[in-house]
Amino acid sequence: MSKLFSIGRILLYVSCLNLVYANVYADSFKASMPDILLEQNDKTSEFLNLIYLWGEILGNDIKVEYFPFKRSIQNVVNKHADFHFPLIKNPYKSNSELGFDYSTTCITNIDFVLYTRRDKPIDIDNLSAYKMATDAAHTDLFNFPVEGVFTVDGALKKLSSGRIDGYIFSVDVVDTVMKSLNLTNLHRQLYRTYDVHAVLPLGGQGNKTDQMITEAQTAIAASPEYSEVLEKIYIPYNEWQIYQGHL
Repeated sequence: MSKLFSIGRILLYVSCLNLVYANVYADSFKASMPDILLEQNDKTSEFLNLIYLWGEILGNDIKVEYFPFKRSIQNVVNKHADFHFPLIKNPYKSNSELGFDYSTTCITNIDFVLYTRRDKPIDIDNLSAYKMATDAAHTDLFNFPVEGVFTVDGALKKLSSGRIDGYIFSVDVVDTVMKSLNLTNLHRQLYRTYDVHAVLPLGGQGNKTDQMITEAQTAIAASPEYSEVLEKIYIPYNEWQIYQGHL
């Protein structure tokens, strides 16, 4: 696969370091991924590359299948898959409440941005006082009332017209739509950086998978090319409105 992050060089470096993982043996793992990623080709490619790189580093076979988001997670809960990836770690719910475990290792991050109207600034420290919205699948990531909206363009149009006070969602997704709609009356600011993990069966039943992910990520971190791997997945928030003189 042409975009596998120079796997040959990474494996050579790992070999030279004599990184030996005594408890990990060649094995097969089944990954379940949300089919929504198929609509985001570049990001999907990088996520896939990372998963396949885990297999290459440790000599394991990882098979990937796509499902609707909720079903993909249920595949892990029901033990039809070894792990789901990716998922934002919920800061407000326990593993027992959710019905699954997270991987020990934080694999990457994602920035959620608060979008508001320029003519109606709001207090980011008191968002419960406003009419807020987010993606319908992510309403449980907040500890204040938030409306679930199914499309980004629909949410931004509601915000632009004043039907909601603010919209919070992934900057990777929203910025592209915001620019395509040419909504010049919107302001953006970083809301929160979340950790992104793999989903594992509850109660330590995914320990072997967790060990595989942890040790593969450790090997990547030991390589000089670590930055080349995850920089393709996570680009920190950029205050481009300021740079372009829009504020």
